[in-house]
Formats: sequence, C-alpha cells, structure tokens
Amino acid sequence: MLDINILKKLATIYVLIVEDDEMTSYALKQSLIMHCRRVDVANNGMSGFEMFEKNRHDVVIADINLPEMNGLEMVAAMHTIAPHLPVIIITSYDNSENIAESIHQRAYSYLRKPIQIDDLQTTLLMATKDICTHCITLQNNFTYDIEHKLLKQAEKNIVLTKSERELLHLLILNINQIIDYVTIENYVWKEKSMSIQSLRMCVKKIRNKTYPEIIENISGYGYRVLSS
Repeated sequence: MLDINILKKLATIYVLIVEDDEMTSYALKQSLIMHCRRVDVANNGMSGFEMFEKNRHDVVIADINLPEMNGLEMVAAMHTIAPHLPVIIITSYDNSENIAESIHQRAYSYLRKPIQIDDLQTTLLMATKDICTHCITLQNNFTYDIEHKLLKQAEKNIVLTKSERELLHLLILNINQIIDYVTIENYVWKEKSMSIQSLRMCVKKIRNKTYPEIIENISGYGYRVLSS
C-alpha cells in the first residue's frame, strides 16, 4: 500500500474511468475517490468521449474492449481535443496488436487485468506528475498556476478572457511542443469555428498582457510556449 502522504499529490486530479464491467469500474473508483479531487465513470466509449468533451478530465483510465466505441478509438478522439491528455490503458487482452495500437495512440501506460491497486495508483502519480507540479515558471517574473488556470506576475493576477486563458492553458500543458491550428480550434473554440485572424488576435492580447516572447509562432502550423 502506498504511503498516504504520497497519495496526497493526487488531491487536485480529476479522473475519468471508462470501463463497461461494473465490478471493475467500482473497484477502480473506490481505490481513487478518497485521494483524487473527483472520479467520474462511463460504461462505454461514446459516453466516455462525451463526458471528457464536456468536463476535460486531467487523466483517463480506459479499457480497450468497450461498447459503442472501442477504447483506442475513444482515446484518438480525445487526443484531437487535448493532445496532452495522459491515458492509462487497462485490458485483459495484452496481445501485440493492442500494445502497438496503444503506443500509436500515445497511451501513457498499459496495465493488465486484474489491476493491482498499488500499480494503478503509482502509474496515476507518474502520469500526472506535471499536473501535480502546480506552478510553472515563465520569463519576466511570470508564473502560471495549472490547477487554477491563473497567470501572475510577482503577486499580481493577470486578467485573461476565456479564450486567452484556454489557449495559454493548452500551450503550457504542452510546454515546448508545437500545437497545431486544428488542435487549438478544438480545445479553445470547441464547437465554434475559429478564424486565423481571431487566433492571432488572441495571441496578440496575451503578449500585450505579458511579454512578446511568451508564445512563439510556428508559421503555417501553430504555436508553442517555451520553458524559461
């Protein structure tokens, strides 16, 4: 059993479990609910995707063999919205095809049933270690609180609009990685369409409120935030 002080690091994590076996999903939820901020459960791939699309969980634990949409198809759909999303795959069928496809879908880890609770909790801690590190240091005395989506300079809060906040959050969650226009549109604008002009204006406003180099433009592709 993991030390309770280590498990306290999960206190801010929002988890989604997608599992069609009721006994398994119940056992997984009970092993995490006392330690995590919140744990949701879906019993099929389509419900899991819709729940994630609405709530944007920090991490997903998913079976492969799910009704309506299999787990790997669901993960692929989730990653079009949030490429940074850590996913832990659980399955009874650890054949090479499933493992290869899990790697292709950028799953963080792959656990075989029956799940050992210590293994799951350890994997969850590792998968969310960057989220558990709440504060990201940027240049010019700026910091970003991941948990609260809060940008500060020294002790002064920087007020951002919803679009500015979501864009900066997406880029910082994927710090040093280039995020393409389609992913930005899916994450920030969701069901609305995004024009390049509106995206450029959003970036410009963030730079005006911070410093010009906070967001780097990768011409014709997307944007990124670089670590300090």
